[in-house]
Amino acid sequence: MKQKFFLLILALGLSIGAFSQVNPNYHVEIVRDSFGVPHIFGKTDADVAYGLVYSACEDDFKTVQWGLMLARGKLGLMLGIEGAKIDYAVQLLGVPDIIKERYEKDLSPEFRKLLDAGAAAGNDYAKKHPDQVVSRQLLPVHPSDFIAGYMLSMALMTGVDGAIKSVVGGKVPTALHYDKNARGSNALAMDSNITADGGVYLDVNAHQPLEGPMSWYEAHLHSEEGWNAIGATFHGAVSLFHGVNENLGWAHTTNYFDAIDIFQLEPDPKHKNSYLVDGVSHKLEVKHAKLSVNLAKHRDKHKFVLTISKKRWWSIYGATYKNDKGIFAIRLAANMTIKSPEEWYLMNKAKNYTEFRHILDMQGIVNQYVTYADKFDTIYCVSNGAMPIRADGYDWSTTVPGNTMKTLWTKFLPHDSLPHVLNPKCGWVFDANNTSYTMTAKSENPPKLPCQKNVGFSLTETNRSMRLYEMMDEMKGRKLTWDDFLHIKYDAHYPQHVIAPFKHFDIEEIFHLNDADYPDLADAIGILKKWSVKREGAIADTNATLLYHFLYRCYFSINDSMDMLFAHDNKAKVAYFAEGLRKVKQNMLNDYGKLNIPLGDYQRHVRDTVDLPTDGGPDMWDAKYGDRHNKDKTKITVHNGESYILLAHWPKGGGLPALRSIAAYGSSNTKGAKHYTDQMHMYVNKQTKEESLSKEWAYKHAERIYRPGE
Repeated sequence: MKQKFFLLILALGLSIGAFSQVNPNYHVEIVRDSFGVPHIFGKTDADVAYGLVYSACEDDFKTVQWGLMLARGKLGLMLGIEGAKIDYAVQLLGVPDIIKERYEKDLSPEFRKLLDAGAAAGNDYAKKHPDQVVSRQLLPVHPSDFIAGYMLSMALMTGVDGAIKSVVGGKVPTALHYDKNARGSNALAMDSNITADGGVYLDVNAHQPLEGPMSWYEAHLHSEEGWNAIGATFHGAVSLFHGVNENLGWAHTTNYFDAIDIFQLEPDPKHKNSYLVDGVSHKLEVKHAKLSVNLAKHRDKHKFVLTISKKRWWSIYGATYKNDKGIFAIRLAANMTIKSPEEWYLMNKAKNYTEFRHILDMQGIVNQYVTYADKFDTIYCVSNGAMPIRADGYDWSTTVPGNTMKTLWTKFLPHDSLPHVLNPKCGWVFDANNTSYTMTAKSENPPKLPCQKNVGFSLTETNRSMRLYEMMDEMKGRKLTWDDFLHIKYDAHYPQHVIAPFKHFDIEEIFHLNDADYPDLADAIGILKKWSVKREGAIADTNATLLYHFLYRCYFSINDSMDMLFAHDNKAKVAYFAEGLRKVKQNMLNDYGKLNIPLGDYQRHVRDTVDLPTDGGPDMWDAKYGDRHNKDKTKITVHNGESYILLAHWPKGGGLPALRSIAAYGSSNTKGAKHYTDQMHMYVNKQTKEESLSKEWAYKHAERIYRPGE
């Protein structure tokens, strides 16, 4: 014990400042705990940003480079023609031009130091590991590359990919704004009004892909300038996207509103490449997107790169494109601001609600709910974002006339005008990608304000939001324990007490098929009816697998086009479901020899040689979304949903929060690494690992202590 204590004191004494490293401009030490999570200690915030990017490179340099290629418009080098299509979208949106124009005007000198540090870390890692560099065209990494990455992440979260496909593919007019297949996220906060121990609870649980460019990376950031936060971010970012610091924490979930508009411009018949707005001629800016396409079969070994140029345009409405139907412009807040990374950084360091709330006025984060909790017993939920103030008299759900200044919106609703709840009497707030008008007890939900009428908020509930109301009703009249909180977080049921629970899955008819009408399906119909009593996604449930099989084989592929396929013809819909069930029944008999197999035999959590049964399901609180199994095509592998979980408990009376977290696989995405799969068994068993904001805790649980480059 004395020896361990001496080593701890020695490590603390040697940390920060008393060492040299690969880059003498940054004084940082990385402490990897027993699960490989990096605890990054630096003198300055810039030191910490350097360490964060460097550690992300160590754990998944390929994904960091994917983000760089996206930011540079060079995905064609990695993904060929499909990557080049994305590259064109990046340049069409004018991302490089906007960054060049606003980089110094919109970002503080203090924050730009973090971007400088991140770029230095990327360059230092690449220099030390040249064999891992996908393309030399990525080097050197520039500070502005990080801004492009943030901007594109924001644009993708608002659905810009659908808008671009619509315009470039010549499929306008269209409604673009709600994604029925949205994977979603969960967030829940409770204060002392409802907790049995008088503490404050927070569930940070954004649902993202389990691996790849949009997956989560966990880290603890600690500087001598007051930055002490733990949570998750995307690989290569310079701060946390969501997490907890000593005083407060926040979670993000995607909110759905009309974030993007498409305008049809009126060509000026007298002038080429011009358009009319209120009778006044405006010249289209004509530019060229330079695209690099790697046509080699094995792109990581042999390169055959074709460089092509494709026209793009810009109008006063924004990114513009000509197709056979006319001239169309795409307008969205996500490519009108570069402030999101600085806003997240400031949220990382906020000390209380007042400070945190003031930061949200920046409106750099153009969408995403924020569910907030702090040690001062404050909870808050807001449907956050930059929501356009639009003119009355137009149908904003489809293509809008681009020939009048009346439709050219330039301002956003002030933050206090957005749907929000602060410290409700019930003691809880939540979001599960449901409508912005339900985020707490029904009697305390935010009202619909006149100023919000053209925002186009989704009015849809999700299975998760309805299920939460059921669970809270079941627990009504008593204080909730931490175990109750965990029970909610890991619930694996669909709503029990409503007539048509599948709000995102419009399949209620399948549970009411008549045996007499479909005698060959009587056994399958019986299994579905048994399942519909509990509507559960447990590993051992032998009735759920048939339903899940139906969802993946017959339903998800048509979900987006249900309204178009069946319109108001319910008979056709029921007939499709019956035929789909018939096919699924035959598939299961061929694959398994029976219909009632345990869900865990079908739904698997897989990486490398680890292959485990797992529970949960699409649009449950224990959210799991799958795809065909890598090796056994009769099964599915979970690839989205429960990806990173952080649970925080601030004790009554103050002090550091008790923290528990889990990642789907491990802290490293390098195959063969010690921490590549070491959290998988805990993940499927609903277990979490301890984490802490304490520096002493990090050194006590250190597996490795080093400086970047060692």
